[in-house]
Amino acid sequence: MVNLYRMRQLIRQTVKVQWKIEQEKARATKITTVLTGMPRGGKQSNQVEDGAIKLADLKEAYGEIVEELENMRIELDPLISELDNADDRAVMRLRYIKGFSPEDIAEAIHRTDRSVYYYLSRAEDLLVRKHQGTVSK
Repeated sequence: MVNLYRMRQLIRQTVKVQWKIEQEKARATKITTVLTGMPRGGKQSNQVEDGAIKLADLKEAYGEIVEELENMRIELDPLISELDNADDRAVMRLRYIKGFSPEDIAEAIHRTDRSVYYYLSRAEDLLVRKHQGTVSK
């Protein structure tokens, strides 16, 4: 079953996790001196090792998100093709298959944000009605 709400969540999460990965990479390449023996609130830690572990965890989480999202995209793509209106198909593909934000879609198809939200809402409703049990909003 394709859950459009879950897909929107995953699309947002990919952006957040990508940003966190870039942030951790930047921290990992930053060279700073660490004075050993200085009080750190009673905690001594290896910052490089901690950073590498955190980076690996983020990359693993990103991979899981992308895999789940890709599986949903594979299920959703043929259903989008069944929509009658070309604008509905275009906004649904840009939103759910390509992962664009509504604002980016508006810019790409030269429409207002409001019209993109209208097209998305209408197309989502049509998909849910047409494919009850397969697609949920």
